Amino acid sequence: MVTGASRGIGRVVTERLAVNGFRVVAIGRSVVLLGEVAAGSGALPLVLDVSDAAAVTDAWVQIESEVGVPDLLVNNAGVSGASGRTWEHEPADWWRVFEINVLGTFLMSRAALPGMLARGAGRIVNLSSNAAFFPVGDDNDGVINSAYMASKAALIRLTESLAGETAQSGVRVFAISPGTVKTDMTAIPFAPEWDDPDLWSSPELTADLIEFIASGALDALSGRYIHAARDDWRALGLGSTDAIAQDLHALRVRST
Repeated sequence: MVTGASRGIGRVVTERLAVNGFRVVAIGRSVVLLGEVAAGSGALPLVLDVSDAAAVTDAWVQIESEVGVPDLLVNNAGVSGASGRTWEHEPADWWRVFEINVLGTFLMSRAALPGMLARGAGRIVNLSSNAAFFPVGDDNDGVINSAYMASKAALIRLTESLAGETAQSGVRVFAISPGTVKTDMTAIPFAPEWDDPDLWSSPELTADLIEFIASGALDALSGRYIHAARDDWRALGLGSTDAIAQDLHALRVRST
């Protein structure tokens, strides 16, 4: 299952998984765009607002009755919200970012986990971002996006919590960053330095990472945060003992 599947990263992930033999349920809010994804990939389209608790519950009953318990849930649906000074936002607009990015991930995971736990297997991948922890200076001229940054940090901690709770069950949970990908969500005016091609990551790289996670190769790193563009994740599983022993790939406060 892939949320936010109608465009951008989610669409690429859906198409990749479908090509490689997965029966994919593509979830989004646009009937038209999901229809296009389904026609091109063979995925099963499901129109759903992941922040609607009742709708998610009803949808999951339908999903499990028609296709069974998913092997993989990719919580990709997300919004950036508007940039600007935090106190200048309308409360509902600021909170809506959390409703989709965090509550939506919680609701979908909450629906998926009983079946996965009963089966003793399953993987959940949550799309976070380096925005969760990159330094914030005092010269940003009001373009800081506090809702987005805070929501992505929350996803990393939610991932680690779920991984801890399911550690003995056979279920594995991961947080990943796709890097900076050109999508509709990032189609905003940038400073000239953002034109540097080395800054951008391809959505195909995220699809590569998710497919690798789905193979089980990184199961030892359940609960950890993996960057699609900056981590050598194909070799990361081989060093998982060191990563865990040193508490790497986690959101921590360090003191010196």
